[in-house]
Amino acid sequence: FSRLLGKEAIFKIETRAILEGLRLAWKKGIHQLEVESDNVLLIETIVEGVAEDNQLMELRRIHQMVCR
Repeated sequence: FSRLLGKEAIFKIETRAILEGLRLAWKKGIHQLEVESDNVLLIETIVEGVAEDNQLMELRRIHQMVCR
């Protein structure tokens, strides 16, 4: 998929891309999938559970989805 995001920080753009990918998968009934990214900080933030305390709304939503 592709989306025009404008001028935003790369961390936020990559976070939004992962969230949109998860949403698309969930809509298609895919609830188990592997997410890959070259942004180690983003993946660690999601995996370590610090996402739910983060100020970035997209990170909190990703955390909610992966904890279902």
